[in-house]
Amino acid sequence: MKIKLLEEPALEFGLGESICPKRGIASISPYDLESVRPEKITLGLIGKSESIDNITAWLQASKKTIKNNKTNLKNLFPDFPGFNKELAFQSEIVYDQSYLRRLNNSDVDQIIKKADDLDSVIEDMVLLYMSEIKFLTKNKKPDVILCILDEKLTSLFFTSAIKKKNSVKSIMEEADLNEEDLAEHSDDDFYSDGEINKKEYNFRRLLKAKAMKYGVPIQIMRDKIASPSRDMQDVATIAWNFFTAIYYKASGTPWSLKRETSDIICYAGISFYRSRDKQTIQTSVTQIFNEHGKGVILRGAEVELKKGDREPHLSEEQAFELMDTALGEYYEALKIFPQRLVIHKSSNFSDSEIEGFRKATSKHKINSVDLVTIMSSSLRLFRDNNYPPLRGTMCTIDNKNFLLYTRGFVNYFETYPGSYIPDPLLIRLFSHDESPEVICKEILGLTKMNWNNTQFDRKYPITIECSRKVGDILKYLEADEQPQLKYSFYM
Repeated sequence: MKIKLLEEPALEFGLGESICPKRGIASISPYDLESVRPEKITLGLIGKSESIDNITAWLQASKKTIKNNKTNLKNLFPDFPGFNKELAFQSEIVYDQSYLRRLNNSDVDQIIKKADDLDSVIEDMVLLYMSEIKFLTKNKKPDVILCILDEKLTSLFFTSAIKKKNSVKSIMEEADLNEEDLAEHSDDDFYSDGEINKKEYNFRRLLKAKAMKYGVPIQIMRDKIASPSRDMQDVATIAWNFFTAIYYKASGTPWSLKRETSDIICYAGISFYRSRDKQTIQTSVTQIFNEHGKGVILRGAEVELKKGDREPHLSEEQAFELMDTALGEYYEALKIFPQRLVIHKSSNFSDSEIEGFRKATSKHKINSVDLVTIMSSSLRLFRDNNYPPLRGTMCTIDNKNFLLYTRGFVNYFETYPGSYIPDPLLIRLFSHDESPEVICKEILGLTKMNWNNTQFDRKYPITIECSRKVGDILKYLEADEQPQLKYSFYM
């Protein structure tokens, strides 16, 4: 076994580079400073009257600096510089009263009161929000629509304590939520013992899927961020994450990966997800065109889970068609084929998949191809002083298998910013033309390309994280409904 520490990948901004998104935006401006970018972001807001009042007041206050209420670890918890035309993002939020769509308390209460189960509440509340989304997109021109939930609705939709047979009343009596309850990370669970034919109902996923047809990204948020409780993120971090996401959803580019080569590289992430009734397994693909994170979302074919195999796989024909379509989309966007293709997959590659991908890349004359499996590992390394390994630690097991710590102690933060001992990623190279070290460096860099969070030590690269989140939403689209191509509709 060989251990090596990879250097923290640099990010590019408008006036220079930095390893940290927050420091970069605050001191050297967003990446798209000198290009077409959202200098004004028009918001639409939907929610109960009090919720809208809370958020509009918070948006106004966020024009100025928000001091962090944590006294130490200033690199991990920096102040938010304010969202205005003069500093940092150099952009402003705009709207008028006609962009504020207020839901009646009585309408919401009636939906909850008359419902027999949580599924009915979710469906009816999605319809209520959808009517206002339709109005805003048809009659106004918002860049992003905020769908605001008060704590009553937040607890109802996102509490982790929900049981299938719980009554709505008992769910409402659950304890308060922490910030992570809205994240809705995919569990990628293909082997669930859940009820077959029992449709999954998830407010966030259903609303995002249904709103997709109107062509404006939405942001689901809690009104409590205006006055966060102690179990939530600090006030400055909330502002950093919110405004970065809004800037990106309004077609901005907050930062870019620093290019290490002049080669044209395409990264693709492939994951699988169960349908809402758990009867079928579908494929989702995230394609990242370049270091700016621009790319497209694709919905792949249905696959079979063969008896005795705990992992879903594409047939040779499906793998060929999927990658042939993906590379066709790449050409449509950039009018050139990539010189190198990197495929990240959340499960092992089968021989049929490898052959299908190879045929597609051969058709389009792509000579350099890396087929990489990325999954969590139960193997762990420990340092002598009992701290977790440093982020960027790469352990070579053999010439095909590597451990990579994308989470761990971060020297820039002067701490490990996690609650539990971190698990490394298992990087398995089924076929590769680039060196293992370069492949692992790229994975480390791609963990910094999620604009939903400005803390740069994400566990998974955007290729895998995005393809999983995409699958969460795609399962709520009907077969004849066209998915949006941009990631901003899924985050």
